Amino acid sequence: MNAQGKWNIVIRTPAGERAGVLDLKVEGDRFTGSLSDAEYYAPINDGRIEGNRLRWSARITKPMKMNFKFTATVEADRIEGSAHHLLISARFSGSRVA
Repeated sequence: MNAQGKWNIVIRTPAGERAGVLDLKVEGDRFTGSLSDAEYYAPINDGRIEGNRLRWSARITKPMKMNFKFTATVEADRIEGSAHHLLISARFSGSRVA
């Protein structure tokens, strides 16, 4: 499994869908990077790789400050996962940027 690189993703939130870019930099079983769209940028914290599963956290600041925990599964050039903050949950999916 190679998660390195940029991924175009769509996050399905209670407020609607948002398109963004997940940019991952892998080093062994850890990774760093960011999640961004036209309005927001959130650095990735505590990125860990377990087989084909990814886990990380990110703090967004708009529209309000919230810490999210993410999990994802990578299969070839597809990624799917979810983000959780207290009672809020959102699913996302996407594909590797060529």
